Amino acid sequence: MVGNVRQLESLFSTFSLELASASVEQLEDTIQTFIAQVGSELEADRCYLLLIDEATQTLSTSHEYCAPDISPQSDAIQDVPMARFSWLAEQLASESVVAIPDVEKLTPAAAEEQREFRRQGIGSLVLVGLRLDGDIAGALGFDYVGRSVSLENSEKQALEKLAAILGASVHRRLLSARNQRFESSLYRYSEQFPGVVFQFRAYPSGRMTLPFISGRVEDMFGLTHATVKPDATPLLDRIVPEDRKAVFAGIEKSAQTLTPFEIQFRAEKVNGEIAWIEARSVPAMLADQSVVWHGYFFDITQKKTAESEIEQLAFYDPLTKLPNRRLLRDRLAQALAGSTRDHHHGALVFIDLDHFKNINDSAGHVVGDELLIQVGHRLQQSVREWDTVARIGGDEFVLILKGFSAGSASAATKVEKVCEKVRDALNEPYSLQGVEYNGSPSIGVTLFYDHDASLEDLLSQADMAMFRAKEDGRNCIRFFDSKMQSDVSERLAMESDLRAAVRREQFSVHYQLQVDESGSPIGAEALLRWQCPGRGMVSPAEFIPLAEESGLIEQVGYWVLEEVLSQVADWQRRGDRLSKLPVAVNVSAKQFRLPSFCTTVMALLRKTRASPRNLKIEITESALAYDLEMVEETLRTLRSMGIRVSLDDFGTGYSSLGYLKRLSLDELKIDQGFVRDILDDPNDAAIAETILALASALRLSAVAEGVETRGQLERLIQMGCKRFQGYFFSRPLPSAEFERLVEQPDDGRSKMTR
Repeated sequence: MVGNVRQLESLFSTFSLELASASVEQLEDTIQTFIAQVGSELEADRCYLLLIDEATQTLSTSHEYCAPDISPQSDAIQDVPMARFSWLAEQLASESVVAIPDVEKLTPAAAEEQREFRRQGIGSLVLVGLRLDGDIAGALGFDYVGRSVSLENSEKQALEKLAAILGASVHRRLLSARNQRFESSLYRYSEQFPGVVFQFRAYPSGRMTLPFISGRVEDMFGLTHATVKPDATPLLDRIVPEDRKAVFAGIEKSAQTLTPFEIQFRAEKVNGEIAWIEARSVPAMLADQSVVWHGYFFDITQKKTAESEIEQLAFYDPLTKLPNRRLLRDRLAQALAGSTRDHHHGALVFIDLDHFKNINDSAGHVVGDELLIQVGHRLQQSVREWDTVARIGGDEFVLILKGFSAGSASAATKVEKVCEKVRDALNEPYSLQGVEYNGSPSIGVTLFYDHDASLEDLLSQADMAMFRAKEDGRNCIRFFDSKMQSDVSERLAMESDLRAAVRREQFSVHYQLQVDESGSPIGAEALLRWQCPGRGMVSPAEFIPLAEESGLIEQVGYWVLEEVLSQVADWQRRGDRLSKLPVAVNVSAKQFRLPSFCTTVMALLRKTRASPRNLKIEITESALAYDLEMVEETLRTLRSMGIRVSLDDFGTGYSSLGYLKRLSLDELKIDQGFVRDILDDPNDAAIAETILALASALRLSAVAEGVETRGQLERLIQMGCKRFQGYFFSRPLPSAEFERLVEQPDDGRSKMTR
């Protein structure tokens, strides 16, 4: 290569300072200057920065320098799939610097890369990998058009140093872009929300502030951000005097109990009108004993007016006493608003009775009316009290189903089951004027979630889905979205496979090692695996939630406990290192809440003859969102048997110091989501350190999950963590492989932490 090593070293020194001191706004220009000077120094025809999009696994040129008369390639290299250049990806993964002195001498394995190089007229090139957290995130490249260059070791070392300082700047650029996207999304969301999004903070001294409030507060109350952020009093003064006492009482109660704050009150708007306002928020206690609420409020005056009108107008069908089309529209508008507010799916279901005209024509309208009344009654019995059943005319009924999970596939499956229940109910024989009649429905469904479609659009979609059900043979259920129909079918098929897996015992248990700071084994976590004959290895993230929703989790959980305790008993009989190793078993919230849970565990311990001291029960915070007295009774019973209890994924759910001090726990597990970015995200590092300090103060042990790098391990050790689990030490292994791992000499295991 033509470059001067000393000059490259000089560039390293110069740009290390410039890149480090450049602001985020200046970083793009500084990187471009860096690219141009390095490319010029190495007499490259092109010098460029390639970045890999982790989510899409595509390659794009972000910066490029070209010598005079050399055509740029940045537009051509955008969103190129990495799979296209698999040979080059392998080289970058194994070599810090990839030098290709002669493109024409590449091996057949690099045929795709060779064609691309020829297209660009490249004779030789050099690529220096940029690594972030050990993974290839991009490359610094140098092209030599129509000529060959070679690379000396000293030049290679200089390029590695240049790539290192550039990689750090790229990482900073990516983090900044991510933060900007998050902040932009927050403001964009809040401005699109029909009300005012806020963060309200009450200090022990009585001072009240609004650290964040969306811009709509000015439209509604004429108050600027600058006015209400440091002092919330001007906004609170807008509440009409008659309602202030109830509002402040609600705030005080919410602060004392740390329960959500929901209230409706009247306030004076900027135009002098008195409006009804609904406020909802969730509180959290901060370290300085102040309480912060995250929530929103919006104008519900129209809703109040509509409620007043409902009292005066007939909103119900005179025959079936069900809501009619007018009330249905109001209920659907409320359901759409609730879906946006609560981030839940809802469903609009159109039901048409098959061949209803025949009974009307043959038996008369009196019999037909009696059928409609019975259908309405059966529909009401088939849905929940907060759902809506309406008759919109003739033999057409509509259901509004609410409160399903945010995941579309899961929500669609649950809606499908409700509709199956409805279909079964309407398929039961009817007794009409002493004569038995058999009928069936055609059912069409459309889902809504944070929906911007009009009410008429949704009604039309459900109606079209219903007609599709009739075209497909009647007495069936069809979704408006064909993909959703496919997702529902797939989910139901997986549920069927899961039931078969329970019957045929297709599950297995793998064990993941837990170690102390020296790398010595201190325990293991049992992890369930499913090898499905038709699907291969199915992720627990897919089948565990499905097992919970389908009611299979109790059977699966019992099998896991019995399998693990049998293995523990076998290790005890061997009398070696494994005999003293405690094994943690994850227990679902549904299984943990069963009244028979402790009895079941005790029976399995007797059956397998496993020592309870070698068993650790892991529960998630969702198991605690129940009757705390009953939860504590279960925990005390388990611990009285000698079983330890660990709280898994701490900090990701219903984290509260209130339950921690009340419950009998032995261990907190730091969720891997906090460990993953512990070196880069100060917030994650602070959370992990706080959990460790909290565990120490409460005399609980703490285990950090998801440790994958030495840097993460060393940082956690600095924080005072003494127990670890993750791929850095071992992946989850079948029992035989796990035994070999534990039984290897101490010096072999200690290499993991050196």
